[in-house]
Amino acid sequence: MRRPTTSLPAIPSEHCGHPQVPGKFGGFFCGPADRYRRAMARTSPSPADARLIEYARSQGVEVTARQLERWRGKPDPLLPRNERSWPGRPVGGSSSTADGEIGELVAWLGKHQKQGRSRDHLILGAFAAGLRVPESSVRSAFGRHVIEMAADLRKNLGPLLPGADPDDWVGDGASRIALEQQHRGAGVNRRIRKIDKSLRELPALAEFWPTIGALDGSAGAEPLDNAGLAFHSVLGILLGADGIMPETIARVVRSRSGVSDLNPGAYLLETDNGDPLQALRDAPAHQVPGLPESSMLHHLHSLVLDTPLERLRAAWQAAGTLATWAEDLCAAVETEIAYGLPGPASEKWIYGMLFSLSRDLIRVGLAEPNPTPSQQCSSALSLLFVAGGTEAALALADEDGRHRADLLTPAPLRPLVAGLPAR
Repeated sequence: MRRPTTSLPAIPSEHCGHPQVPGKFGGFFCGPADRYRRAMARTSPSPADARLIEYARSQGVEVTARQLERWRGKPDPLLPRNERSWPGRPVGGSSSTADGEIGELVAWLGKHQKQGRSRDHLILGAFAAGLRVPESSVRSAFGRHVIEMAADLRKNLGPLLPGADPDDWVGDGASRIALEQQHRGAGVNRRIRKIDKSLRELPALAEFWPTIGALDGSAGAEPLDNAGLAFHSVLGILLGADGIMPETIARVVRSRSGVSDLNPGAYLLETDNGDPLQALRDAPAHQVPGLPESSMLHHLHSLVLDTPLERLRAAWQAAGTLATWAEDLCAAVETEIAYGLPGPASEKWIYGMLFSLSRDLIRVGLAEPNPTPSQQCSSALSLLFVAGGTEAALALADEDGRHRADLLTPAPLRPLVAGLPAR
C-alpha cells in the first residue's frame, strides 16, 4: 500500500542554509572548511534534494547532500533517484522533483544508518517498514542470502574430481556438513523434549495418548538421530526431491515431532499414495549456477525473483514474529503443565507433536531470538515455500482437509496462506 503523499517544504535552491566561507583555493563552500568539505556532495544539491534534506530536518534528522548521493550509489541503491520533469520546456532542460514517500525514506535512513550496519540490513529494514526502497535492491538483498548458501554448500562439497561418482560426492559432502551441525541447537531441543515428556506424563492426558497411538499403524518405525536428521536435511537442500525418499520424510517427521512411537501424521505420509514432494519436483523458474539441477535452493532463488513485493514483505514480517511466537507458546504450555491443566496452548503444541508442521518453526524461533538479516531472509523464504505448498494442497482438499489445514497451520504461517479463515 502506498503511503499518503507528504508535502515537502520548499527552500531556496541557490543557498543551502549554511554560512558561506572562502575555500582554500578560491571559491566558496559551506561551514567550517574541513568538516563541510568532506560532507558536501560533489555539486550543490538540486532543489528536489534540498527539499528532501529540509524535510528530514523537520523530522529531527540531519541529512547531507553527500549522504543522498551515497544512498543512490550502485549497486543496490537505498534511495531512488528523483523523478525528472520538463515543465513548459519545449526544447531541452529538465528539473527534478521529490515526493513525500521519498522524504519518508530519507528520514528513515538518516535515523537508522549506523556505523558498521550493512547495506542489506538497511534495505530490508526500510522495506519491512513499508518504504519505497528500489525493488531491484530488495530482491538483491534477499537473493544474496540464497547465493551465499549455495557458495557455502559448494565450499563444503569441494570439487568434483574427474571420474568421481556424483552421488558419492554429494553424499560425502552432506555427511561432513551433518557432522558439523548435529549438535547445534542442543539447548533448544532439550527444552522442547522436556515439554513433550511432561505432556506425555500429564495425568489429565492419560487417556488421550493411547487413543492417538491406535491411529498409527507403523509405531515401530525407526526414527533418526541428530546426525541422521542433519544428513537428510542437507541432502534435501542439495538434491531436493531426488535426495529424499517418501519413507525418509516419515522418519524425519517422527524424529522431529517428539512422538516417534505414536504419530498419525508420519503414518499418513508412509501410507498416502500421493507425492508429498510434488512442490520440489516442479521445475523452478530460475537456477543458481554450480548446484545440482534438483537442489531446493533453485526454488528459493525463484521465489526471490518472482514473488510480488507485497507478499515478500509479508513473509519478511512473518519471519520476524517467529521468536516471540515460539517463546510465548513454550511459556504458555509450561504454565499449563505446571498447573496440571492442559489448555489451548497445549492443544496447539500437541498438534505440532503429532503432525510436525509447527515443529521446525518453534526450533527456529527459539534458536534465533534476535535473527540476523540473513537468518530472517532464510525464514521468510522457507515460510513462502511452505505457504505455497499449503495453498496447493488446499486447492485440492475437501471440507475435512480444509478443516485439518485450519487446525494445523501455525500462526506465523497463516498470513501467507490464502483460503484460511482469519483468526
